[in-house]
Amino acid sequence: MNAGKECHRSLKLELVSESLLKGIGYDRKCARQFDKLKIHFLPEADDLSLHPEDDKLVLTVGNRRLRKRASAFADVEVGGGDFGIAASDDKRAETWMFWWPPRQARS
Repeated sequence: MNAGKECHRSLKLELVSESLLKGIGYDRKCARQFDKLKIHFLPEADDLSLHPEDDKLVLTVGNRRLRKRASAFADVEVGGGDFGIAASDDKRAETWMFWWPPRQARS
């Protein structure tokens, strides 16, 4: 992604337990869980987007958002969580909230 050319990487996702889904979703259970996350770097993309595509979720990010959110993604990479990411400069856009149990609670 640092080269500035369009590319993607895929990650395997773990299933989330029923009890954890209830806590995270604030009583709004998601319709389904996905096995994979595809991170698609599209240099010209202005906003973050997350959408289902077949059996995976696709996260699209461009140069503008990647630079602004690099520290948040680095925190996720090392197991951190419990923060929000603005997906757009549009004040009405939803904020993506990340939260998961500390590493020692996950096994």
